[in-house]
Amino acid sequence: MKRNIPCSTLIAGAALAAAALAGDAQAQALALATDRPGTTFNAIGTGMAKAMTAGSKMNIVVRPYAGPATWMPLLDSGEVRLGVASANSVWQAYHGKGEVKKPLRNFRILRSGSGSLMLGFIVPAKSDIRTLKDLKGKRVASHFGGHVSIPASVAATLATAGYTWDDVVQVPVVGAVDGINAITAGRVDATWASLGQPQVREAHQKFGIRYLSMINTPEALQTFRKMLFPAVQYAVAPINASPGVEPDTTLITYDAYLVGHKDLPAEQVNALLGALWDRTDELMKGHRGLSGFKRDRAVTDAAVAPYHEAAVAFYKSKGVWNDAADKMQAQLLAGN
Repeated sequence: MKRNIPCSTLIAGAALAAAALAGDAQAQALALATDRPGTTFNAIGTGMAKAMTAGSKMNIVVRPYAGPATWMPLLDSGEVRLGVASANSVWQAYHGKGEVKKPLRNFRILRSGSGSLMLGFIVPAKSDIRTLKDLKGKRVASHFGGHVSIPASVAATLATAGYTWDDVVQVPVVGAVDGINAITAGRVDATWASLGQPQVREAHQKFGIRYLSMINTPEALQTFRKMLFPAVQYAVAPINASPGVEPDTTLITYDAYLVGHKDLPAEQVNALLGALWDRTDELMKGHRGLSGFKRDRAVTDAAVAPYHEAAVAFYKSKGVWNDAADKMQAQLLAGN
């Protein structure tokens, strides 16, 4: 017997089916916000996306942005669910510091990596700029609109040499890659860069670059921690650790994070962290910036934002979450 099904019922059924399919697709695919190609954080994000995709049923797609300042508000609102960033950028975002005027409280750390990022000035290898003191009156890349942490980093570095922005010629650029492009084009004499950054390697192949060593004194370190953020440290890059490192060079360093929205479902967090945990050895070989993502550093003792509650449970099950981490978590959730 033939039944006539109302058109409205068919449309409603099709809509429900489409919604279910869309929901399933969203459950299986996530975008991971990174910096632009050629940056350390794009390389870190690409390596993580590969490991998480290979080790879970999810498809993690790298989505590059001009810089953290572009995607961090989107993560806070839930439009973006995952991202990779420096501890400095996350500190500014979560606490409303620097150029971030309103705290973005929906950030949660999923995994940390120690010393993954080493930073400082680069100059052409043939330049007469040998120390930070030589930067006075030189053309220095400035503003870095897409990266909220870089202007503060440069200002603090200049301060350790007794200078301010007024002591150099500021040349505005959009982001970290643009600063390196500017030094390649001869428009600036010095710019900010991370150790092992792909764009720096390309510049070194074209004409040679050199990293400048930081002023390594307790007073200088205190200047960084006051002007930049409390968790900054010094690290020495040994000679030939990366193109442009000659001789041993002191740079600043801090943690790098995989972050997510606080409402990221627990099952997704568990799947992603499980994939990274099982593939840690492979992950660390992917790029110099990933070398600090060791299992015993997944929980940092200097967190600047809370961990996702599912990540807390995951790391407790692995034996790397302790009472000190609980205390730190409570303080950060309180906004301290």
